[in-house]
Amino acid sequence: MSIIIQHRPKAAGLSPGETQTPSLLLAPGVRWGQTPINQSTPWETDEPPTKQHRESDTAGPPWVPPVVAASQPSLLAHSYGMPQQAAYSQGVSVQSPIIGVTPAIQTPIPPHHPLMTAHFQLPPLSSQPPGSLVLNLQNQSPYATSQPPITPSPLTTAGQVVHPAPQSVVGNGHMTHPLMQPPALPSAALPLTNGQATTQPASANQESPNRLQMLRTVGMGKYEFTDPSHPKEMLKEFNQQRREKEFTDLKIIVEGKEFEVHQNVLASCSLYFKDLVKRSSRETGGGEKLELKMTNIGADVLELLLEFVYTGSLVIHSANAKTLLEAANKFQFNTFCKVCVSFLEKQLTAANCLGVLAMAEAMCCTELHNMAKAFALQNFPDVAGQDEILSISKEDLINYLSNDSLNTKAEELVYETVIKWIKKDPVSRVQHISELLAVVRLPFIHPSYLLNVVDNEELIKSSEACRDLVNEAKRYHMLPHARQEMQTPRTRPRLSAGVAEVIVLVGGRQAIGMNQRSLTAVTCFNPQNSKWYPLASLPFYDREFFSVISAGDNIYLSGGTESGVTVADVWCYMSLLDNWNLVSRMTVSRCRHNSLVYDGKLYTIGGLGVAGNLDHVERYDTITNQWETVSPLPKPVHSAAATVCGGKVYVFGGVNEAGRSAGVLQSYIPRTNTWSFIESPMIDNKYAPAVSLNGFIFILGGAYARATTIYDPDKGNIKAGPNMNHSRQFCSAAILDGKIYATGGIVSSEGPALGNMETFDPCTNTWTLLQNLPCPLFRHGCVVIKKYIQSG
Repeated sequence: MSIIIQHRPKAAGLSPGETQTPSLLLAPGVRWGQTPINQSTPWETDEPPTKQHRESDTAGPPWVPPVVAASQPSLLAHSYGMPQQAAYSQGVSVQSPIIGVTPAIQTPIPPHHPLMTAHFQLPPLSSQPPGSLVLNLQNQSPYATSQPPITPSPLTTAGQVVHPAPQSVVGNGHMTHPLMQPPALPSAALPLTNGQATTQPASANQESPNRLQMLRTVGMGKYEFTDPSHPKEMLKEFNQQRREKEFTDLKIIVEGKEFEVHQNVLASCSLYFKDLVKRSSRETGGGEKLELKMTNIGADVLELLLEFVYTGSLVIHSANAKTLLEAANKFQFNTFCKVCVSFLEKQLTAANCLGVLAMAEAMCCTELHNMAKAFALQNFPDVAGQDEILSISKEDLINYLSNDSLNTKAEELVYETVIKWIKKDPVSRVQHISELLAVVRLPFIHPSYLLNVVDNEELIKSSEACRDLVNEAKRYHMLPHARQEMQTPRTRPRLSAGVAEVIVLVGGRQAIGMNQRSLTAVTCFNPQNSKWYPLASLPFYDREFFSVISAGDNIYLSGGTESGVTVADVWCYMSLLDNWNLVSRMTVSRCRHNSLVYDGKLYTIGGLGVAGNLDHVERYDTITNQWETVSPLPKPVHSAAATVCGGKVYVFGGVNEAGRSAGVLQSYIPRTNTWSFIESPMIDNKYAPAVSLNGFIFILGGAYARATTIYDPDKGNIKAGPNMNHSRQFCSAAILDGKIYATGGIVSSEGPALGNMETFDPCTNTWTLLQNLPCPLFRHGCVVIKKYIQSG
């Protein structure tokens, strides 16, 4: 609650010929504050205190030492001085555009001293030093006051008023009420508080800082009064009225118990009751007391909810949290729902997470459902050892165990959980054994466990469907070459079992020379642990100038030369199976070509054929295993940079039929099967990869250069980007986690090959060298796939 208090100050200026004391610096527009003896509102003067303090003035009461001449007043921002003992603070700081002045004097100052900036008449002096001042009001009702009225005093002059009890005002009319005796404190002065509660502990006569009521200057002569406790006091009064059944207009009857409440208070916290009150008001015309009988909530629960509505506080514990959440969710007490959800999230354990998950799903409480589900999946080894999992429904168990994110290092634990659940109540549950066993990924169970434990389980033997599932897993182990035709949901590894997005390096050379052969090694880099892992090697020898592209989690290698012969083979690496298979052949043999994937189809573009440069372009449907020829390149090139961006295929530069760099950009629209091209001297790259990131195309290195060329397809602009740390020709690149990874390459026509990689971060626009490759490489393939990596 805020109260605006306004008064009109008088204005005054400097007397003619008078100037401000040069030893005291004031900001422009700052005026000196003073209180005339017969005014209860402040006025202003341009005379500084030192000007007003004449030598003939009275020094004050006998107990006040005289002010030494060396003590100059110091300007303190928004500081207002008050008369008090030297051991206490002589000012209270507040936020205000009006600046007061506190003199830098260590001795007490008489209340009528001209250096004092209080703006209201102070009470008559006594023989005792004044007490300390606190910005604190006594605890009182928000609608009444127990303070005595202000009465005239015979000691006052005309226009003066005094309070019967000692009271005073702190700067610009900021009242302290009442005047208290100071606690026993050291002689050091308390620090200025700048309008906030001091950090000293409250004395017996003081209340909690929460009861602080403050005046804040909001303009010249305007003050805003704020009482932070006002909302709480109002709720307290409403709650008292509810208990005494005063001014209530809604009666709720639950289990024979009547609850008198206020419609507007209840509607402010519950969307359910808000809608109910609106509908009732329309039907009855409003103004009538409503009566509501409820059967879907307990009287004790409703009492707790009403207690929260009227007080804003409630004790929640593990015994009542679920019940309260159900009621709060049913009657749409949204704030209280969040409180209960927050409490239950902190109480999640392996012993209760599945029950909380089921409850949250039944109540459509998404936040709690997601938290409980994530907890249960992450802590499956602990959850599997609790009794709660043996009591959940078949549907809940299937949903839980079939999740790819189930955190288990051994599929044997999943199998054992299914068997324990069935044996808990075999009579009613054995009929579901085949349905439950189907969610166990039997192909990932160790062969010895499969033969010695699973195959000998009586429950498995009694079900033909279960025996078929076990035999499927046996074939998967015994016939690795046939795994490609055996793909089912059970052969998909769980994410927690070691699936990661990795960078795969395929083949390549280590050094230049006629006696150097191409590598067959295939390795992958896991950025999560910065480790390299070997994968299945290439099934051929000495092949180079091929093209590699990833489609899903598989890798396709097309064309190339082997012992000087250009080939048309297309090989596929199955990530799940970790093996290579010959899947098809292109219609045209080619090497030094580009391959890319768009809309699920594999495109092979240009390259070098038996008769020279190729303009031939074809695409492969991995589902139908069919090739289709599409529109040819306008300019036949090989060793170009190609990528897909914004629904178009872009081919940059390369080597033309004359053996020189082709300064041309060619683009293809698959939807219309049309090509277009632009010739530009800015496009001068060969033996360089291209990648698409954040709507831009990056061309990396080539021609033994460190350059990064950036093309904006929307604007058609080409610009230079930051240089790489090394010159790289015949390097490869891929995108991972929003960054570009450039791997290997050679620095000159004579080598050497580079054995490192570097990454480009578009956020910092910088290249950073990373750890070394397994070996120096160039003319290799580089793609990103998701790969299941076995631990150890």
